[in-house]
Amino acid sequence: MRQSVLASLAAALLWASLALLLLPAGQSASGSDPLPAPTREPEAAATTESSAPPASELCAAPAEPAAFDTGCQLAVLTEDGVVRMDLERYLTGVLLAEMPVSFGREALKAQAVASRTYTLSRCRNPRHTEAAVCTDSHCCQAWRDPAEAEPEARAQAEAAVRDTDGLVLLYQGRLIDATFFSCSGGRTEDAAAVWGSELPYLKAVESPGEEDAAHYTDELRVSLADFQAKLEALDHEVQLSGDPCAWAEAVQYTAGGGVASVTLGGRAFRGTALRKAFGLRSTAFSLSLSADGVVFTTRGNGHRVGMSQYGAAAMARAGNDFETILKWYYSGVELARAEE
Repeated sequence: MRQSVLASLAAALLWASLALLLLPAGQSASGSDPLPAPTREPEAAATTESSAPPASELCAAPAEPAAFDTGCQLAVLTEDGVVRMDLERYLTGVLLAEMPVSFGREALKAQAVASRTYTLSRCRNPRHTEAAVCTDSHCCQAWRDPAEAEPEARAQAEAAVRDTDGLVLLYQGRLIDATFFSCSGGRTEDAAAVWGSELPYLKAVESPGEEDAAHYTDELRVSLADFQAKLEALDHEVQLSGDPCAWAEAVQYTAGGGVASVTLGGRAFRGTALRKAFGLRSTAFSLSLSADGVVFTTRGNGHRVGMSQYGAAAMARAGNDFETILKWYYSGVELARAEE
């Protein structure tokens, strides 16, 4: 069934006034707590300030449905200030910053659709008063000026964007929050396990073939003194005395294999809180305590919710097309054209 994305965006983008507000052509959903090469992970949307200008000033609808991306204009907050550009240029820059072109054409196309969906969703609920999105991967999506990229890499990114022009992901007729990240370590995570809110299309799924990822597994060593200080900062009632080997007690796991909570020194700590406190690459970790210190062993890189970029590359190498990749990582979604 074909869906009308423009209709679903009508109220938020005030299409009726776009003819007067079209912007001249000229971050990230990634889990970047994101992490370069591929980076990313978009976090949950922040509440827009009441002083924000109308959404139509941040994103403008295309005049010609046949070329959605080049006709759709948006305001992007960069390090040099707000820059107005068409969606095609913006998405090309996102791909260049978020995913190595060596990941393959179908993986790049999957990334283009996820990033387009994420961007249009931010147009409806922007995080910034002066722009729809920014170029900070920790907030929106990373972005690199296509003009500064190698010609071959730029050509591959542009092709992925153009081959998927206007395509977005919907769940029950609505744009999804198409989050993505670098590497899951073998299995993605439920949205509720990370952000506390259940989203039916962001469920834990297997993600094989990621073993060549730069951070498939990592180790972090922490001194006992530092470990104790950071736990006490999280919970001053924690009791860490005697043999360190006995400090760790029960561990509860999420559907995606991450640490939901672990009891340390008689107090329960959420895996997400420990990840933040110790700068862990993911919540999929184990820890070993001894008199010599604490060793965290992590799997994956990022929040692990949505599409794994290394997983997408593995699926592309196995012969899967971009639609198959997207529907694997985003449960129950539909691929639709934004201009229809």
